[in-house]
Amino acid sequence: MTKVIRDSIHKDIYLEENIVNIIDSEEFQRLRNIKQTGLTYLVYPSANHTRFEHSIGTMFIASKIAEKINADVELTRVSALLHDIGHPPFSHTLEICGYNHEYITKEKIKHMDLGNFSKKEVIDTLKRKNLEGKIISGDVDADRMDYLLRDSYHTGTAYGMIDLPRILRSITTFESFGTPKIGILMKGIQAIESLLVARHQMYSAVYMHPTVRIADTMLKRAVIGEIHKKNLNLKDLSKMDDIDLVSFLRNSENYLMNRLDKRNLYKNVITYSYFDLKPIERWIFVNLGEKEILSLEEKLYEEFGCDLFIDIYPIPKMEEHNVYVISEKGVNRLDDVSPLAKSLRPSEIRLWNISIYAPKEKIKELKENNIKNRISKILKELDMKIESKLIDILKEYEPIKGKGRFLDLAKEKGITPKEFYNELHKLIFCGLIREKYNRRKYIYCLNKNYSKFL
Repeated sequence: MTKVIRDSIHKDIYLEENIVNIIDSEEFQRLRNIKQTGLTYLVYPSANHTRFEHSIGTMFIASKIAEKINADVELTRVSALLHDIGHPPFSHTLEICGYNHEYITKEKIKHMDLGNFSKKEVIDTLKRKNLEGKIISGDVDADRMDYLLRDSYHTGTAYGMIDLPRILRSITTFESFGTPKIGILMKGIQAIESLLVARHQMYSAVYMHPTVRIADTMLKRAVIGEIHKKNLNLKDLSKMDDIDLVSFLRNSENYLMNRLDKRNLYKNVITYSYFDLKPIERWIFVNLGEKEILSLEEKLYEEFGCDLFIDIYPIPKMEEHNVYVISEKGVNRLDDVSPLAKSLRPSEIRLWNISIYAPKEKIKELKENNIKNRISKILKELDMKIESKLIDILKEYEPIKGKGRFLDLAKEKGITPKEFYNELHKLIFCGLIREKYNRRKYIYCLNKNYSKFL
């Protein structure tokens, strides 16, 4: 028996009985009360949509892609449907204290009744071990396309509008060293460019809106405080929804929750932009873990006698820039054939900053007490050392021609591919390593001013 859901974005979505059974499970129904965009509703009041409808929308788009490229449609549908069931309350906002929603998702699936579907196949798909997994999460994927359209609609902004039908018509596959990969036909390049612009504008105007970031940081500190007091743990977060957590924090008389309820938010007292910092300083800050940030906040509390919360903007991932474009001339990365895509990279970098928040009633007093110079002095006490095996490799072999060659050298030093790509991305972002593209090869070398940063 087939049922129909009327969705605000995709209109009629048809559901088979086995999909309905999964949707009706306790694990999936929990998503009805987990907001898709965390505390964004404090700035955009209509942003009350949830992970529930986003998961169904992702399933819808993923199944369209699977049909287009002859992938396993049923496996794609169930995997896309379940891709977010491990989210904590308020979604990405509370990925704290080691909470990883992707890991929790896989653990939950192990204990679910998926009917005729293999749990192992679904988990392998969510690990991106097959083509179906790359449909759900990849360089151009169903997850991203749905959240851009949905978040734009529910925030009332026009930034996230993309040409979904054109993208779906342009998606194709090709083989690379015997492995099938997803790409876009050249005729769809404008639609992919619009997706890049949409994502950039949504991050700037919505996801990383200054007030949203302040509210998110306050909620994080509220929950971290309860976890440190042993009043709450990560297992609790994996079972709670937004209502459960807010009720718990109110009953605990958490002072930050009290302020959030009254929208009595902290204010930005200092911001360090990307260009305010030297490359080595950027490197130190992007590598600070949660514990180091909390320890630094304790020092600031001792110095100033009030909360000073540090918010480090995440490094932009820019996965869409890696999309493969297929034309008569062969296969190229989007950045290599699209001047518009390439020009967005510097704009993405300019979004990055470090902000420090304080109670608004303390702002005047803090500024009168020369807070900026005093904080700068404390920050300079951080251990400004560059510990990077990739830097060591470049010192020995630069220039290195080809990303594959660089990866091979890294493997010889015991670095896994995941560690290599993560660290390389950070080094390039911080300005310690230069990446150039010449004659279909990437060339890597140290920044010419590297010695001055030490």
